[in-house]
Amino acid sequence: MKIIDLHNDFLTELKNNEIIGYMQDNEQYLSGLFAPVWTTELNNALKKIIEKNKILKKFNEKSNYKAKICIEDMFFYKEHMLDEILKIKPFYVGMCWNYENKFCGGAYSDAKLTTKGINLIKTLENNDILIDCSHMNLKSYKKFIKITQKPIFFSHTGFSEVIDDKRNINCEQIQDVVQSKGIIGLYFVGKYISKQKVNIGDIVKNIDYFANKFGIDNLCIGSDFFGTKDLPENLKSYNNIVNLKIQLLKKGYSKNDIAQIFYKNIQNFVKNIINV
Repeated sequence: MKIIDLHNDFLTELKNNEIIGYMQDNEQYLSGLFAPVWTTELNNALKKIIEKNKILKKFNEKSNYKAKICIEDMFFYKEHMLDEILKIKPFYVGMCWNYENKFCGGAYSDAKLTTKGINLIKTLENNDILIDCSHMNLKSYKKFIKITQKPIFFSHTGFSEVIDDKRNINCEQIQDVVQSKGIIGLYFVGKYISKQKVNIGDIVKNIDYFANKFGIDNLCIGSDFFGTKDLPENLKSYNNIVNLKIQLLKKGYSKNDIAQIFYKNIQNFVKNIINV
């Protein structure tokens, strides 16, 4: 069973000449891939995004699955860049990373969503680009949901009722996602999903929490591969995904349940937002 991953940072971590090889090597495991460029520590961020997008386009011309470029942290953005951003047409953008910028507050800051942030969000949404709330703090998020016209979307996060951390989201936020027909990618980052040394069982516990409280229609995988080294043993790459499938089957999840979490929910989400 193949998966669609909502968040993999390989574009940022790999050299340009390594990217296509990586995607080809994982073709047997993937039916889709969302690839953000993490800009927070980049100089000339837009130039790097354009470079990476050209590589993805080249791959997509000949591959059996498609990779969609995304942007993680819009701190670099200036108004004269809009036309280039719209040419690239990222599937989603995160307005910030973990700290504040001129647009909003990240998870570990206390800053609010600014007027500049509101204007940029409206511009992006009017051009059918989704806003990824994964790194927004609660103050910015609460203002964001009052203005957004799109489903609520988290590409990679966890659940604060399981692990209480500002990078995770609470029940009210999850309910926002469900009600808006949005989607949440569960990441595999150890410190956010387990109080002990992380293992695959902890991923299953997080899926159980969500499924028991909210069902499974709005949950998918947002691994955060290459965004962290703090990953469960035997779940460090796509060839390990079968290990998660085995554990979910042992817990009583059906093959269709697993297919929903692994790829069907994202397919349905993308289809629905295109048709809106």
